[in-house]
Amino acid sequence: MSIITMILFACKKDSVSDCIEHEITACSEDLTKTNLRIKNVSDYELCNVVVKPPYGSFNCGLLEKGEITCYHSFDTVYNYAQIQFFIGEKEFTFYPIDYVGEDPLPIGKFTYLIDIVDFDKRQISITLQED
Repeated sequence: MSIITMILFACKKDSVSDCIEHEITACSEDLTKTNLRIKNVSDYELCNVVVKPPYGSFNCGLLEKGEITCYHSFDTVYNYAQIQFFIGEKEFTFYPIDYVGEDPLPIGKFTYLIDIVDFDKRQISITLQED
């Protein structure tokens, strides 16, 4: 009985310290492709950050304030992508409508800077930085 109680307590998402990371995607930098990483520029710790460029995805796990992930390589990346994460029990998601009229990023290294615009409205800011 005490084991079940401990597991239920550990799964609560009342704080990021209770964040249980999903399987984190291994780094995959490839200089012949577009390489993307994430930097948390918000004032919050982000739990289970999942990034989904149009073709593929990666899970960054827990991303603390100011933390930068390793690079992940893709054939096609745009100025923004679908991003999902939790802060406590609140889920934050950015869904691109489409990429019509957008040009893919060239081969190279890029960082999405993730910030919280409005915590209560769950609004996310994604800024692209060329590295």
